[in-house]
Amino acid sequence: MTPALGRDKPGIGIPRCAGGGELRRLRTGVVYPMPLSRAPRFTWTVVVAALVLAVCGAPAIPAESTTRGSSAASTPGSPDVTARYRDGTLLLRPGGDSKRDVLVATWPVDEVAADSHGYREARLELLDDDERKKTTRAPARDLPIHDVAEWNEVVRQVMTELAPTGKNDAALTLVQGEEIVFYLTPAGELRVHRHQYKPAERHVTSVVSEAEFSSRADALLRERYPAQDQLLFQSGNEDDDLSFVLFDFEHRQSVLIAAPSSEQGGGLGNLMRTLVRVPDTLILRGQALGLLMRPVSSAARLAWFATQTAATLAPPVHVAGGTPPPVKPRPGMDLDAWERELDDMDLPHRYLGTIVPLIDGEAFFTSLVQALQDARKSVSIRLFIFDNDDYAIGVADLLKRRSEDVRVRVLIDSLGTLGAGQGAPEGAASRPSFSIAHYLRADSNVKVRETPNTWLMADHTKTLIFDDRLAFLGGMNIGHEYRHEWHDMMVRLSGPIVTRLNRDFDLAWAYAGLGGDLAYLHALGDGKRSLVAPPGSNYVEVRPLYTRTFNAQVLRAQLAAIRRARREIWVEQPYVSDDALVNALMDARARGVDVRIVLPSSGDSRFMNSANLLAARALMKSGVRVYIYPGMTHVKAALYDGWACLGSANFDKLSLRVNRETNVATSDPVFTGRLRQELFEADFARSRELVEVPSTGWGTYISAYVAGQL
Repeated sequence: MTPALGRDKPGIGIPRCAGGGELRRLRTGVVYPMPLSRAPRFTWTVVVAALVLAVCGAPAIPAESTTRGSSAASTPGSPDVTARYRDGTLLLRPGGDSKRDVLVATWPVDEVAADSHGYREARLELLDDDERKKTTRAPARDLPIHDVAEWNEVVRQVMTELAPTGKNDAALTLVQGEEIVFYLTPAGELRVHRHQYKPAERHVTSVVSEAEFSSRADALLRERYPAQDQLLFQSGNEDDDLSFVLFDFEHRQSVLIAAPSSEQGGGLGNLMRTLVRVPDTLILRGQALGLLMRPVSSAARLAWFATQTAATLAPPVHVAGGTPPPVKPRPGMDLDAWERELDDMDLPHRYLGTIVPLIDGEAFFTSLVQALQDARKSVSIRLFIFDNDDYAIGVADLLKRRSEDVRVRVLIDSLGTLGAGQGAPEGAASRPSFSIAHYLRADSNVKVRETPNTWLMADHTKTLIFDDRLAFLGGMNIGHEYRHEWHDMMVRLSGPIVTRLNRDFDLAWAYAGLGGDLAYLHALGDGKRSLVAPPGSNYVEVRPLYTRTFNAQVLRAQLAAIRRARREIWVEQPYVSDDALVNALMDARARGVDVRIVLPSSGDSRFMNSANLLAARALMKSGVRVYIYPGMTHVKAALYDGWACLGSANFDKLSLRVNRETNVATSDPVFTGRLRQELFEADFARSRELVEVPSTGWGTYISAYVAGQL
């Protein structure tokens, strides 16, 4: 799923920028908070220019052309670079035409509407002798290379045009995984910061996409160079940085061209570090110390795990009940009666609060950074995975800075974080296998505890709580894929419901400490009084639901909802392997309920992909509409006749019966209306509905059976 890790690479050049701390720049022009490992990523074009010019206060650059001669670079101290271009292919010769080495970047040249602009990314690769001879013989035109200073001026002008002017407003832009915030001061001066370093009083009120930025730059350059068909700029500030931006006006396209990847060694060292950490995590802390400090709960969990394993050992049996009746408009279930039924099922009672959906990484992590900056007393974070890739390290650094002023506690699952930390998704930079817990503790006041994985059971909950007044809950961990790649969601909560979640955190924190079972019992007796809703507050009822030992609340509540629903059941899940839920959905469709489910087209587990495939087959045969999301959806949400349930729990054995999970549910019509429109209807539209039952083989059935035990 993720490539092998490489070795730490020292940074080059250390500018000190206002509000940004010390930044180290790799040869790709990417700015990082400290040295990174793995292959360098695409150049950080906007940030390189903006940080050097706007933040560090470089003088303005005149707008005249500063090309490097007719076709060669001539920056002092750097080797000449010649460039040739034909449609979708850029050839570079570092050292000039006399050198044999040739770098090439290629990309498709698509037709773009006259009133639009295409944006692409490509990477330079070194050609071998055979490819070099073939490629260099093809016709191509010489292309002058414009100096980085001229590109910096373009960036400054475009950002000034796009920057908001409100007193506390700021814009966020993202270039290949790096975030910056920019705005204009009352005096009209451009200010730029890395997202985690922005002034707390500046709130992100707009987002500028890479495509929008490129489109603005395209328009500016067309005015400046009306007779040019193509323009090539160096975009990295280091002399030997082979990172470029190409504008192809003829095809209405701009291309961000990254320096060649630098495959780094260190695989054996990473393997040795992993071999040391796995026994420590799984055997010493997870089993030996876990059993010693938590004997009662460990025995109870083993008994519960055994009963649930026995209940799911039989292979799945899904029997379609013939032709389903047509879906017709009908009223949904009585939600007031439904909520009272849930009260009678020995589930947690309802709490008052506000609940707002945050769909995808941009919405959640922008809110998270602001909440971290606004915290005045405490930050309590509970996650299954706190990764060690570039994005996670940026959040960790912000936590470390805030720990100087407020109490910061981080509770992470040992096994989940260990597994994720061995690699990074494509496009992310990651350090070698090191402990994020150690990194968070180093030179800071951050308190970190790791949940033990006795019997390999995990704490899969994701809650982030600030000052006992604001909380985020859902499916997202902290890492590159959650911010930039996967489709996922969280909810923002406030009011008395946050007090309940904060108490849950305190109990989990005590349990993960050296006191184990005894500390947990002590924390149980030290309950906090719930907040009282202030008069006139715009609160709604929100119910927490959990998966706990001997108490599968998330499963029981959703099974009951499926059986009671009369109008519609809409589900979005990354992993579907629980037979009870699949059969219940089939039964609901046989009653004439509109049942739909959204599954990922490419999940992160082959076993779960097989389980999803078998579930899709069974559901489609029963008349359920199955949609395939284009990519990975990690969303764990469902809508049952106006009752919403969402959080950290998947539709699999581990989430519904074994691990510790936290969901929330509500019948609030405003929230469920937004969930319907912003999540489900939007995802139905962007997904592909299956019209033919997918075929399977014996391998699929075997893999799905394994997934059913996970």
